[in-house]
Amino acid sequence: MDFSTGAGAAAYNEKSELEICKVFSAEMTKRSQMLSLNSVPQSSREKKRENGPEATSPAINLMGFNIEEMCEAQAWIQRILSLPQPHIIENNHILYFGKKEHDILSQLQKTSRVTITEITSPERTKLEIAGAPADLIEVVMNIEDMLCKVQEEMARKKERSLWNFLGQWTNQQPKTQDEKKENILFLKYPVHLTQELLDQKKQFEICGLQVLKVEKIDNKVLMAAFQLKKKMMEGKPHRQPVSHRLFQQVPHQFCKMVCRVGFQRTYSVPCDPKYGVGIYFTKNLKSLAEKAKKTSTEDKLICVFEAEVLTGSFCQGRQLNIGPPPLSPGAVDSHDSVVDSVSSPETFVIFSSMQAIPQYLWTCTKGYVQSQDYSSGPMRSFAQHPLKGLTSGSPVD
Repeated sequence: MDFSTGAGAAAYNEKSELEICKVFSAEMTKRSQMLSLNSVPQSSREKKRENGPEATSPAINLMGFNIEEMCEAQAWIQRILSLPQPHIIENNHILYFGKKEHDILSQLQKTSRVTITEITSPERTKLEIAGAPADLIEVVMNIEDMLCKVQEEMARKKERSLWNFLGQWTNQQPKTQDEKKENILFLKYPVHLTQELLDQKKQFEICGLQVLKVEKIDNKVLMAAFQLKKKMMEGKPHRQPVSHRLFQQVPHQFCKMVCRVGFQRTYSVPCDPKYGVGIYFTKNLKSLAEKAKKTSTEDKLICVFEAEVLTGSFCQGRQLNIGPPPLSPGAVDSHDSVVDSVSSPETFVIFSSMQAIPQYLWTCTKGYVQSQDYSSGPMRSFAQHPLKGLTSGSPVD
C-alpha cells in the first residue's frame, strides 16, 4: 500500500507550531515584564475599565480564518491573564516528564517566586503553580512550551510503533528512511451532510449540543494498522470480531494528534477508570453530552470523535484490568475489550489503540456560535473592545 498523500493533505506540522509557541512565549514574557503588573493598584485598573480603554492601554487582537482555533486561543489567553491562584495545568503528558523536565521545574522554582506542585490521580494529572503574577506568566509559558515538546516526542514514538507493527506483519513500510522520519499525514476535511449524518446531527442537537461542523478523517497508515488488527482478530478461532460505531470526547488541543496517531489514553477527556486502564468509548451520546456540559465549563468547544471500534469478544470490566482478561481461567486467548455491562453495554474499553479508527470529528458548542464565513476575510476578536470578554480581575489593563 502506498502511504503517500496528495498535495492537498492537511499535514500536521508540529515543528512550525513549536516555533510559533517559542516566539509567542518570548513575546508574552517580555510584555509581562514591561507591564509592571504589581505597580498598578487594583482600584486604578477597575476605574480604567469603567471609563473605557485608553489609547495607550495594552490590548490583544486575535485574527484568523478558523473559528475553533480562535475560540481556543481566546480561552487560553483568558486562563493566562486571569491568573487564578493557583494556576492549574492539566495534561496527562506530565506523566512522561523525565529527569530533564523535572530539573527544569526545580530550576523555575529557584529562579522565580513560584511553587510548583504535581498532583496525580487515576483520572488526571496536573500541575498547580502559585506565586507572584509577573513570575507566574513566565513560568506557565515555559511549562506549556515544555509540554508541547513532550507531546511531540510521544507522538513520534507512537508513529514508530505504527510503522513497526505494519512492518512486522506486512511489507507496508515507508519507501525511504527519510519518509519514516516525517510525521504521518492525514486528511481532515468538511463533508457534505448525507441523510445519515443529518440524522446523527439531529441526535447531537437533541442531546443539547449544537454542531458547528463535521469533518471526515482519512489516515492511510492508521487505516492499514486497523485493518490488519481486524484481520488478525478474524483469524482467531470461535469468534467473530464485532465492530461498533462509538464516540469519544477529546480536548480540542489533542484532536490533530488523534487524527495523526490514533486514540490514546493521554488524549481523551479524563474519566474514572473503573472498568480498567484503557481507552474509553461510549455508544450513549446523551450521557457523553451531559458529562461534557458539566465538566467542560471552561471550554467553549466540545469535540467528539465518531469512531469504528473493534470490540470483538468482551466481558465485564474491572478497575484492576490493564489488559483484556482471558476468555476463561488459564486460557491463552483473551477477550478483545471490556464493558460496563455485558447484558446491555454502553461503555467499551479497549487496550490497543489500533482497535479504533477515527471516522468523523464533530465540533460542537453548548451555546450559539456563528457558523464560519470566510467571505469577508479573516475573523477578528477583541478588535473593538480590547480585552473585553476576558475574565474580570485580569491584571492587564
